[in-house]
Amino acid sequence: MTNDPDDIRADIERTRADLGRDVDALAEKVSPGKAVGRQTDKIRSSLTSAKESVFGSPDDEYGSQHSVVDDARERAGDMAHQASQAVQDAPAALRRRTRGNPLAAGLIALGAGWLIASLIPASQAEQDAARAVKDQAEPVVEDAKAVAQEMGEHLRPEAEQAVEHVKDTASEGVEHVKDEGQHHAEELQDESRRAAERVQDEARNDRSTP
Repeated sequence: MTNDPDDIRADIERTRADLGRDVDALAEKVSPGKAVGRQTDKIRSSLTSAKESVFGSPDDEYGSQHSVVDDARERAGDMAHQASQAVQDAPAALRRRTRGNPLAAGLIALGAGWLIASLIPASQAEQDAARAVKDQAEPVVEDAKAVAQEMGEHLRPEAEQAVEHVKDTASEGVEHVKDEGQHHAEELQDESRRAAERVQDEARNDRSTP
């Protein structure tokens, strides 16, 4: 990994741009309108398949009309039985699907239609987009950690040096104040001694004067 700040910033900007594109793609895939459109297409496809399964496609040839009607009646009965069974199994299936999905359970309580989109597994494109966002975000996080660690390692000696400098300066200041104080104390003692001597001399002169 390069240690040049300009290269690191350029890499982060490129990764940020890639993340933006992937997030936009993911948002488009999981948007309500897109999700509804995909599910509508799935339902239409299922209904078309069911109709062709019961009545046959326009391109198929079943032979006689009597055979087609009998076959359609039998298939319709099977599908009705399967639908009835699915309705009976729906509560248990719903409990199984929402057991690990608290969000879906909450949406049920609120009567929200988003429950369907929450329960339907994400498409491969959505999974790929989410995985791409995660994969591209990890290097950015690792780079940020490395830069922070490197900056911390570089700043630690400087901080320690600054602390030592402050301590040295404070010690020098204390010594300087101590020396200055001692010097002034000695000067004060000398001045006091000279003043006392002058007073004594003046007193002797006064006594010697007739």
